Amino acid sequence: MSNKTRGTHFKRLLLSFLVLYTAYSLIPTAVYAIGQMGSSDASTKTNREASASEPEPYSRAPQDSPSPENSSPAFLDGRRLPAPVSNTASKNSFFTVYDAGTKQLLKVSEQEFLVSALACEMDLSAPEEALKAQAVVIYTLYSYKRASGEKVNGADFACDSESWLVYVPKEAMQERWGENFEEYYAVLEAIAEDVCGQQLMINGRTACATYFAISAGNTETAENVWGPGLAYLQAVASPGDAFCDGYLSEAVFSADEIRDAAGQLAEKNFDFSGPEEDWFQNQERSPSGYTKSIQLGGVTLTGAELRSMLSLRSACLEISYADGSYTFTVRGWGHGVGMSQAGAVFLARQGADYREILNYYYPGLSLSI
Repeated sequence: MSNKTRGTHFKRLLLSFLVLYTAYSLIPTAVYAIGQMGSSDASTKTNREASASEPEPYSRAPQDSPSPENSSPAFLDGRRLPAPVSNTASKNSFFTVYDAGTKQLLKVSEQEFLVSALACEMDLSAPEEALKAQAVVIYTLYSYKRASGEKVNGADFACDSESWLVYVPKEAMQERWGENFEEYYAVLEAIAEDVCGQQLMINGRTACATYFAISAGNTETAENVWGPGLAYLQAVASPGDAFCDGYLSEAVFSADEIRDAAGQLAEKNFDFSGPEEDWFQNQERSPSGYTKSIQLGGVTLTGAELRSMLSLRSACLEISYADGSYTFTVRGWGHGVGMSQAGAVFLARQGADYREILNYYYPGLSLSI
């Protein structure tokens, strides 16, 4: 593609994105209605979407990374993609995986793992460029875990093949896909062969490239979810997610259910003696709209703690109280940090290739080859 043609493509893509962003920002009622129409299908989402890679980042992340405040969409404004860099990371030909479902320690080739993990993480109906972006992010994240040296029962990381989480054997794919197995597996193999070994880098090191299912309209900074240590994971707009099934969900809890759920946090000293309608107070939001902190019964919780306590899809939420029940209206699905899978699909459908998708969701990182 010539520079002139690519520039025209970028302008068209930028216009589409800006129109969606304006709709998302200025017509929230319409967005809510669209999301509500799709939310009835949310219960059919698979385990892979509900759990789309929510790692606990470890503390050895680079500290001299670009700050979120200095980020800007890297390809939608027509600027050049950063030049690929040579991959100087140590080379390994396999991953070791502890299967929590079967209690086995597995040694899996990199390409076999990438095929399997991609099958677990993204629907094969997604555009090819979105699948490629997902494959690179998977390879990057699990290479990061491998490089950390932190073992899980002697393995680089854990999976649950019985639940299709992280890794699943080829035989399970055959059983699930039946007569479509050869076609689906060929698609995965081709993508894995094309991008295996490519990874996102920060200052010459493998990045912690987290990802999740659906954003709340913006992604979130890592610092607002996990604290300091991964400053290169910045927030970007992702308005296309608002039109995805599963974007909007609702959860209703009685006061007793809230009190019981809070009991899981034994170290917290909640005070539920006040009026039920006043139990939740002082909700603080990040610039991306996710809950940074909120008080429950006089105890301050992070948005991540509240989400985990109540098994909510996202920390981007509104709380209302009526007739003895709390209603949580939730936007998005996942922790919100890194690449939105729904956003990657949206951008691919607008004509972005996998490098452009990665450059958008991970500004400041370089793609190794």
